[in-house]
Amino acid sequence: MSTIATSSGSKPDDSSASPLRAGLVLVMVSGAIFMMMLDLTVVSAALADIRTDFDTSIDGLQWVIDAYAIPMAGLLLTFATLGDRFGRKRLFIAGMVVFTASSLALALAGSILQLNVLRAVQSVGSAMIFATALPLLAVAYPDAGKRAKAIGVYGAVMASATVAGPVLGGALVTQFGWRSIFIINVPIGIFIGVLAVLRMPESARMEGRKADWPGSLMLTGGLVTGVFALTRGNSLGWTSATVLGLAAATVLLAGFAAWQFKAEHPLLDVSMIRKRGFTGTAVVSIGHMATLMAASNYLAVFLINTLGYTPLQMGLRLLPVSVAALISAPLAMVFAKRVPFAVSLPVTMGMVALGTWLMGDFGSDDSWTHFLPGMVIGGLGLGAITAVNQAASLTFASDENAGMASATFGTLRQVGLAVGVAGLGAMFNHSARGSAADGLDALPGAVPPVLREQFLEAAGSGAGRSVADELPTRFQPIASDLSHIAASASIDGLNSMIALAAVIGCVAVLTSMLAFGVNHLRSRRTRPD
Repeated sequence: MSTIATSSGSKPDDSSASPLRAGLVLVMVSGAIFMMMLDLTVVSAALADIRTDFDTSIDGLQWVIDAYAIPMAGLLLTFATLGDRFGRKRLFIAGMVVFTASSLALALAGSILQLNVLRAVQSVGSAMIFATALPLLAVAYPDAGKRAKAIGVYGAVMASATVAGPVLGGALVTQFGWRSIFIINVPIGIFIGVLAVLRMPESARMEGRKADWPGSLMLTGGLVTGVFALTRGNSLGWTSATVLGLAAATVLLAGFAAWQFKAEHPLLDVSMIRKRGFTGTAVVSIGHMATLMAASNYLAVFLINTLGYTPLQMGLRLLPVSVAALISAPLAMVFAKRVPFAVSLPVTMGMVALGTWLMGDFGSDDSWTHFLPGMVIGGLGLGAITAVNQAASLTFASDENAGMASATFGTLRQVGLAVGVAGLGAMFNHSARGSAADGLDALPGAVPPVLREQFLEAAGSGAGRSVADELPTRFQPIASDLSHIAASASIDGLNSMIALAAVIGCVAVLTSMLAFGVNHLRSRRTRPD
């Protein structure tokens, strides 16, 4: 049995199990997670304005998202270990401080580089909070039944953040500008941080566990080099030295995997990987984030720049995804008690894949309602996966190792989002640039090389019809033709991207079914007669 001690060497604070104290922990954790998830989704409403203000390409927009996802993926497990060792309350409060301070700095950013660097800092604070959230709930609710209800609330809060994200972000961006989406974090972060200092109990700690910094560096380095290669592949060429970062990423990630079997205090508990159901759950964790969640960021830009909606109007049109997720999350927790994860996770991943596929094949005469069936079905799948996946993550480790277990799947989700945003963005850029180039070649007169490259860059970044606003005055006579070409290019880019996301979703469904099926066969073979 593991030795557990608090910072003072005394027994853990039993008051954490009292109903009032447990309720306060649930409020603080849920409030913090709402803010973290909100910041992940709210930025979609600001991408179009950020592109205009900083005159950035799709690469810059991708890093607004990936700079938040990658550090979180690389550091979640490390912070989970540090929380288990030094105390989750301390790490939770530290995370609130980092997140709140960086949010204020983000509101003052003066360039796309500053914005992306600060997003990475903000992600460090988010990683601290995510790494401690579920373990704090696990300790606050030792009874399995009450814990399931608390996790249901937790999952519903995460889903509701997806509801509030596009709509709240759209309202803020429309009324006050994109910087307001970061300013709103400051008062909320201060309130939760102060409340945690005053009322959050400290959890038990694991003595002797150390952070695996080599593992964390290899994981983060592999993700950064891999995502950078994906985002720069179209502009630099797929045989350039920079894109050879894909090879470096492979080496680093393979090194990370090998190191986990040799390290004295591994970042990832290898015994957890060997447990039945881990592989299937991991595949779904990555798959749902790499498909509909990643694609929704580009859909938001498409609705604004190509279909001409304001950020608020865009948020309202993405509401069906969020409302469906909000409805399905608590219901999924009810069914999770009766339906095994081996069934519920592939089925819900299948809903995400189906919803993503239904959103494809958008035509030039279609309206936003074309996306409605896919958004509803995909949203139901997303909400259910969010809740069931959180519950499943706690089945792979004991309470004292809950930080590592929940952080493992949190890491996989962020890996899925980062790689999905990069990969789908590369597909969008490649398809849109190709379509735009064909459209320019079909024009009666030759377009000057400087304008041509500027136009292709704008079309590839999702500028859509707004590209006409960026044209020099002397080219206004052909602005209508160029606007039509750019809109068609955006449609082609969106359809290609959604098709790729649907394929990824189908692969995730089949792979998870295979993994769960293999586990089932193994369990039958080892079962005594």
